[in-house]
Amino acid sequence: MPPVLPASVPVALAERGRSGNAVGVMLVPLPTGVADPVARLRRVAESTRARKADARARGSYELTRTRFGTRVFRTFVRYQRLIVMFVTNVPGPRHPLALAGAPLEHAWPLSAIQGNVRLGISALSYTGVLHCAVHCDADAVTAAVLGDALRAELARIAALA
Repeated sequence: MPPVLPASVPVALAERGRSGNAVGVMLVPLPTGVADPVARLRRVAESTRARKADARARGSYELTRTRFGTRVFRTFVRYQRLIVMFVTNVPGPRHPLALAGAPLEHAWPLSAIQGNVRLGISALSYTGVLHCAVHCDADAVTAAVLGDALRAELARIAALA
């Protein structure tokens, strides 16, 4: 495991761009080399706060909202070496939804991984319940090993609460 994993994280923007989207992106270095979970979480929080302010000041990437921009972005993602993972948290509705009278009982997040981005971690809240999902490239990450490591680390952090 490298001491730092660079993650792409979406950021909600105050103003919507011309495309109607209100999302920017920040690059967050996740300090995997810091053994103490409290120190590691503090570092992530500090880094995220600073980078979120910068991402909001820059705004959204309107280029990616055009066909040409999408092609440029796909090429960039295929060959880029800046990030290895995508992390997102989507706040969902607090009240239950239904479609044609059928209740939506659960909502699960999905991370689209592509190009050189080999790992996607996503969270989605729905009716006060947080659901998390991890999607990985089987050629790059052993899912069982990653799952075991995540469970162990979450248990370690929960024990501190």
